[in-house]
Amino acid sequence: MANINLLPWRQELRKQRQQEFVAILIAVAVVAVALVLFSHMALSKQVGDQEERNQYIKSEIGKLDGQITEIDALQKRRDELLSRMKIIQDLQGRRPVIVRVFDELVRVVPDGVFLTSLERAGDTFTMSGVAESANQVSNLMRNLDASPWFKSPVLSTVAAEQVAEGAGNKKDADKQPGNKFALTVSLESPDIQKTGADKPQEAAK
Repeated sequence: MANINLLPWRQELRKQRQQEFVAILIAVAVVAVALVLFSHMALSKQVGDQEERNQYIKSEIGKLDGQITEIDALQKRRDELLSRMKIIQDLQGRRPVIVRVFDELVRVVPDGVFLTSLERAGDTFTMSGVAESANQVSNLMRNLDASPWFKSPVLSTVAAEQVAEGAGNKKDADKQPGNKFALTVSLESPDIQKTGADKPQEAAK
């Protein structure tokens, strides 16, 4: 039998398989690197897009904040204008009030009661005077409470003393018992139609 030497063929086969294995490893490495690069690029693009969206949202929020500031300034100015308009309307509406107050005082002060002073602080009146009797002071309190122009009368002091007859008539030196009083009462703002504040105008017509 002839001898056949298979060693060179086996070495070539082994060398070929090693080259194929190295080629496969290189191909796998290239594919892995490509996948990593693709993933990195995809993630970078997503991050960039998200940053652009965030920047857009921030810019829009800045615009909205500016608009909100303008709206707040306009609202504040509107409130100030409304407040001024209300003050002007109140002043115009209350212009004839003092005339009505004095007219109402003439109506509510009963006979035998004489006012010596009248002071006003805001919507509160402080009055003092002399009454011929305590009952007349009570009548004054009831009249003030029933008046549509006054409310919450409070008697602060009342004292019996000798007063000049006729409540301050200097020509008459005779003295008689009387009651000196002081009270406070608040101003009421009634409906003009109910109180008849427009009657003088109608009469003038």
